[in-house]
Amino acid sequence: MLPFFAVATARSDSSPLTASLYAGIFTAVVALIYVFVVGMAIVPAIVGLLIGAAPILAHQVSRGTLGADWKPVIAGVLGFILFLAAFAFPAATGWITPVLGILSMILWPIIVGAMTAGQSVGKLLLFSILGLILGLAVAFLVALWLGQDPTAWPGLAGIMFFSVWGGTVGAAMASSK
Repeated sequence: MLPFFAVATARSDSSPLTASLYAGIFTAVVALIYVFVVGMAIVPAIVGLLIGAAPILAHQVSRGTLGADWKPVIAGVLGFILFLAAFAFPAATGWITPVLGILSMILWPIIVGAMTAGQSVGKLLLFSILGLILGLAVAFLVALWLGQDPTAWPGLAGIMFFSVWGGTVGAAMASSK
């Protein structure tokens, strides 16, 4: 019985690197699914909301507490409502999509930090903005690497963007607790 408790207590606290890797991978998988289902009717909306929950679920998996607290997962879903609203507007208003996308990256940490015990809203906001900047840099590098064909790179750039953003906020969540 003693080895079981030793493993359980060692797993209950994860390092920021482990949480960052889990969060980056979880968010990348959900973003990959989002890219593949974007032409369907309602499925992209559901999967788009899950992008906001992926770093939180990954943080819970890295700590071994998956399903212990659903308030942060719901907060992550609510934080990405503006992300979905960004794609509801017509394509003629091209500036609305990036503005609402950036606002969702600012709203997400505020909602998650407010609904999660032990998480700092300021730290989550700082890391979310850092993840936004790093994710945009990676997305631009992917666009440069794949060339000027606009049909070739947006899916991969989006997946890489959300992977970097998810990993960054996952590290912030792990360093708070």
